[in-house]
Amino acid sequence: MKIAVPRLRAQLDPASPTPDDLDDEARLLELALTDVDLTDLEAEHVELSGCRLTRCKLAGSDLDKLILVDSELDRCDLANARWADAALTRVAVASSRLTGFAGPGASFQHVTVRDTVLDFASFRFARFVKVEFSDCRLQSADFVSADLTGAVFRRCDFTGAEFSQVKARGAVFVDCTWDAARGLTALAGATVAAASPIDTLTFTSAVTAATGITLAHPDDLDGA
Repeated sequence: MKIAVPRLRAQLDPASPTPDDLDDEARLLELALTDVDLTDLEAEHVELSGCRLTRCKLAGSDLDKLILVDSELDRCDLANARWADAALTRVAVASSRLTGFAGPGASFQHVTVRDTVLDFASFRFARFVKVEFSDCRLQSADFVSADLTGAVFRRCDFTGAEFSQVKARGAVFVDCTWDAARGLTALAGATVAAASPIDTLTFTSAVTAATGITLAHPDDLDGA
C-alpha cells in the first residue's frame, strides 16, 4: 500500500493566529505555524491546506467538518479535540498527543500517524483509506462501526480497545498488543501478524473468549 505524502511548499509563510482570528469557514493556506496556541478553538468548515504545524496546541478544539489537506503535524497537542465529520487527506502526524481525541464520522485518506499517543481516542463511524499507524498507543480507543479496510497498524498498543461492528476486510495489524481488547470477532477478513508467540496467543485468547470458547490445558480437565 503506497501512501501519498503531504504536498508542501519548500518555504511557508510563518503565521501565529489566535482563536479570535478564526471564525467559521476560515482558511489557512501554505503557512508555517510554530508554538501556536489554539486551545478550545470552536469553528465549522475550517480549512488548513499546505500547512506545517509544529508544537501547536489544539487541545479541546471543536472543529466540525474540518478540512485538513497536504499538512504535517509534529509534536502537537490535540488532547480531547473533537473533529466530527472531518476530512483529512495527505496528512502526516508525528510524535503528537491525541489522548481523548474524537473524530466521529471522519474520513482519513493517505494519512500516516507515528509515535503518537491516542489513548481513549474515538473513531466511531470513521473511514480509513490508505492510512498507516505505526508505534502508536491506542489504549482504550474506540473503533465501533469504523471502516478499517484501508488501514495498516504496526506495533500499536490496543490494550482495552473496542472494535465492535468494524469493517476490517483487508486491514493489516503487525506486532500489535491486544490485552483486554474487545469486539475482535469483527476483524474478520483482516490480517494479523505477530513475531512474538505471546502476542499471537494474546490475540487468539481474546478472540476465542469473545466467541464464548474457553482455552484450557488437558491437565485442567482431568476427571471432567
